Amino acid sequence: MDAFIIAFRDLCNDLLPILGAVCLVCVIILLVKLIKVLSSVDDTLLMTHGTIDLVDRSIEKVQAPLDTVVKVSGTVDKAHDATLSAARDAKEFVVKNAGDIKERVLSYIKDDESETDELKQPSPEDIIGG
Repeated sequence: MDAFIIAFRDLCNDLLPILGAVCLVCVIILLVKLIKVLSSVDDTLLMTHGTIDLVDRSIEKVQAPLDTVVKVSGTVDKAHDATLSAARDAKEFVVKNAGDIKERVLSYIKDDESETDELKQPSPEDIIGG
């Protein structure tokens, strides 16, 4: 058993520097790739800066029409509310005064009937031509 441990120790003494060198090369490759990625991220962020400025200017251009739409929408809402109020008031007026309205309509109809009767019967003056 002692011979196995001594052989294993000798093997580790020979392999340890080689494994250290391999690990060092892997770490260097990883760092180089990481630097490339960070550089590309920096370039991408610089390119998006112009895009962000363009979007900001576009949003500022769109803001004025949006404000106009909000004002028009408010006006339409007010007109809608006023129309509803007027319709509600008219309905309440008709309901409260239905009897009076009925009497007036009937009186107009009776007046129209009496006028048509008068038109049917000619007066003596119309016959004589006077």
